[in-house]
Amino acid sequence: MKDATAEELAAALADAHATASSITPDTLPSVDSTADAYRVQERLVDRVRDRRGEPVGYKIGFTNERVRRDLSVDEPGYGRVLDGTVRSSPATVDAEEFVDPRIEPEIAFRLGSDLPADASRDRVRDAVTAVVPAIEVVDSRTGWEFDAPLAVADNCLDAGLVLGEGIDPADLALADEAVTLRVDGDPVDSGVGTDVFGHPLAALAWLADAVDGLPAGTLVTTGSLTEPVPVAPGETAVATFASLGSVDLRVR
Repeated sequence: MKDATAEELAAALADAHATASSITPDTLPSVDSTADAYRVQERLVDRVRDRRGEPVGYKIGFTNERVRRDLSVDEPGYGRVLDGTVRSSPATVDAEEFVDPRIEPEIAFRLGSDLPADASRDRVRDAVTAVVPAIEVVDSRTGWEFDAPLAVADNCLDAGLVLGEGIDPADLALADEAVTLRVDGDPVDSGVGTDVFGHPLAALAWLADAVDGLPAGTLVTTGSLTEPVPVAPGETAVATFASLGSVDLRVR
């Protein structure tokens, strides 16, 4: 992909972010490779950071087989978490900020030490200083029509992140950590830690390899434990985790 084409696509996506408007995918330059997608993503983040904040971590997407199947995406990807999109639970967001938002309960990590690439499972666990329950708001500026490269180019569909209280990772059985997602009190989906890459720490290790290491302080969300669930104005979503507590999000 030529630099001018990458800039064109990044500009179109940045405008869609700013105006909460949808773009027809056929009108966009095609993204033929994952490498090109990350080049576009970098340019997109540069264009939106003045409004949405500086990168404070990473979001991993498509680590759940159900999600990949539902969205016809065949590989995981990552995007940047921007400081201005992160809120503490309970949180309220405005529907007008999004095109067609969906929510995903996730297990997030805060790193207390640097995590190199190719780290052992024990080294990955030791790098985590807090496990954080989360609801991620995801959005598609292309009407939920995309392939993996286009999703990655669009910062892996980022829209917002609601965080609960972080807890010490000691003695947590993250593979067995279950969550139930409710909207207005009604259960809509559930999942367990093994739904994310077989283990949330495996997703964290994958990211460290993909970006050649992660520095201390990085926030990482590891992917949805359920399928993405649509939310509408007036609705309240609660993700209740077995050990990590709950996260509340209201849409107005």
